Amino acid sequence: MAEFSKFDILIKDLNLVETQVSILNNKYKDELQKNQDLEKSLIALKSENTFLIEKLSKLESELQNLQSGNNLDLFNSLNMKEKEELKLKLRNLLSKIDYHISS
Repeated sequence: MAEFSKFDILIKDLNLVETQVSILNNKYKDELQKNQDLEKSLIALKSENTFLIEKLSKLESELQNLQSGNNLDLFNSLNMKEKEELKLKLRNLLSKIDYHISS
């Protein structure tokens, strides 16, 4: 009978080890999935970071051009509607100046 209880204890211990291995295996799979998700996020963030760095570089270059006095690009970059609005404002200002000079 003593050998039977040793056998039962051994089987229980093996079942316990099997359960723990199964739990650890599930935790490993979960952590592996989280790691893969984080790696995908990292790749996406690196790509976005590269894009934003390039955009920042372009904006800094434009700012430097504007600060250096290269304003021709600014007027050439206006669309037709903006150009017409600017012309109208200039005409109004010129007519006001002309009125004040003539009076």
